[in-house]
Amino acid sequence: MIIKIEEFLKTAEFGPINIGTSKEKTLSLLGAADDDTDLDGPGSILLYAWYELFYDHNDALKSIQNDNYDPSDKNSYYFKNEKFEIDPWFLNDKPNQNIMDISVLLANAKIPYQIIQYHGRVALQTQSGVVVDFDEEENEEGVKALMGIRYWPE
Repeated sequence: MIIKIEEFLKTAEFGPINIGTSKEKTLSLLGAADDDTDLDGPGSILLYAWYELFYDHNDALKSIQNDNYDPSDKNSYYFKNEKFEIDPWFLNDKPNQNIMDISVLLANAKIPYQIIQYHGRVALQTQSGVVVDFDEEENEEGVKALMGIRYWPE
């Protein structure tokens, strides 16, 4: 199975996984995670590369994110195991992608979005609620670079 980040941005579904999916079902569909961290009370996190699936204390999925995107580290955006692989789309080896670059990609893919303020930063939010996030500070090239994607519904 291939999980496409483009589809995640459209639907807020991570392949067959969506908010509320049990941790047990996630593991049966996606296979063993790279890491399974217990957060001592509030829940746990499954990591597939740097795709973080957060579970509440009832083991129900509450959010999905990858805020560790690094174009120089393929392991920060690409993942493959015996059950699935990720088609990372714009999470790739291209450095210094900024909000305009990603806006054009979203528009070309016909993914509705809006520009929002997100924790003091300018970000993009797709109609499904997925946020495409950018660094608050400019890097040495003068770019507020892409930092990742996240879906934290309320």
